[in-house]
Amino acid sequence: MAWVTWRQHRAQLLTASAVFVTVAIAAVVSSLPVRDAYHRQALSSCLPPAARPGCDLLVNHFRSEFASLAEVGRWLILLPGLALLVGAPLLAREFEHGTFRLAWTQGLSRRRWLLSKLALLGAALVLVAALIGVVTVWWRQPFDHVEGRMSPAAFDVEGFVVPAYTVFALSIGVLAGIVFRRTLAAISVAAAAFVATRLGVEKLLRPHYLAPLHRIASGTAPSAHARDWVLDDKLVDSVGRRITSAREDLAVVHAQHAGIDAQQYLASLGWRRILTFQPASRFWTFQGIETSIFLALAVAAVVAAVVLVRRRPA
Repeated sequence: MAWVTWRQHRAQLLTASAVFVTVAIAAVVSSLPVRDAYHRQALSSCLPPAARPGCDLLVNHFRSEFASLAEVGRWLILLPGLALLVGAPLLAREFEHGTFRLAWTQGLSRRRWLLSKLALLGAALVLVAALIGVVTVWWRQPFDHVEGRMSPAAFDVEGFVVPAYTVFALSIGVLAGIVFRRTLAAISVAAAAFVATRLGVEKLLRPHYLAPLHRIASGTAPSAHARDWVLDDKLVDSVGRRITSAREDLAVVHAQHAGIDAQQYLASLGWRRILTFQPASRFWTFQGIETSIFLALAVAAVVAAVVLVRRRPA
């Protein structure tokens, strides 16, 4: 079965290996100026709890200098979804060409045939995804030290979730292939389901894996939580009503005309800043929770695929 799987899917597996090699080479080349700037400017001495004069300028300069590179790295979020291109044709192509009749009459049960292929392909793709995740963690180290890993830009491309996303993409692709029996239709629907699930988990579930923390700043200036995932940062009045940007701007202008410090004036009005955030220390806990969610969804998709395959007439 392993030989047959390799013969049928060697082009896809070789492509996945080529993607990893390309990502690794690009990571090494692009990381050199980033790491050089990080060490040259001694940014480690600007990170909490340590600090030195001029840190704000150094950190802001580092962020602006490599903002475009960090944005390019954000596109790594698409790589796990490429497993759809392996999963969707797995059975859809068999149905399109009629070869499923031959495949299912060679002494293997339908369930064993499907699970064997899924296990072999899944193991190969998980290995590639895990290696890409490791490379990404290494590549993003300077950015993570400055900005943290809890925000979606870093969280979605690092750690355990990368292989979990890959397994989910593979399984949902297989399920779509069984349901629609056409490769293009299966890829389209599976891609839509994959994106919708990823966004739904990120926007609706992830912020509430654990109860977020709240901090009330003593002043009205923005609080320093650069490495945490800030869910809400608002300015409120003495009775807890949110201050709009327009109202804040008017108050600042009034303070300037009166020749007094704006922050002191806003504080004298009873205004305060309330921060809602998920701390950086929860990164691996959240990784474990989200990995479990996508693995559970993958198992559910595989179970549904097995049931449908067994019920389909030969």
